[in-house]
Amino acid sequence: MSGQRLLVVGLLLAILVGGGFFLGRTVLLGKSEPAVQAILIQAAGGKFNSVNPTLEVRRGVPVEITIRNEEPGAIPHDFVLAGLDARTPKLLLPGESATLRFTPSRSGEFAYSCTLHPGLMDGRLIVRP
Repeated sequence: MSGQRLLVVGLLLAILVGGGFFLGRTVLLGKSEPAVQAILIQAAGGKFNSVNPTLEVRRGVPVEITIRNEEPGAIPHDFVLAGLDARTPKLLLPGESATLRFTPSRSGEFAYSCTLHPGLMDGRLIVRP
């Protein structure tokens, strides 16, 4: 295969895969499946991601929230999403992580927090239609 033809094939493949990510879908063998909404949360300095950000996801699309405790020392954390029955299975010691997997079935606003540090590590998750 010539270098020019190989470049064209590579560009077409990049457009197909990139377009699938842009549309929020994964393209597999001609099928379109919902992408997983992946969120990384780091607990450090008494906050999640330095600012306790407002998280946004779409209803009906699978969500994976990975929480990693990056605190120095021996400060544990957990992560609880009120109203969505999602929480870390245990307290996370520094260096540990856990991933919550769920598919939101209703739109709305839901509080998240570290139950060990209320008032310091609180935020909200918005589920959009």
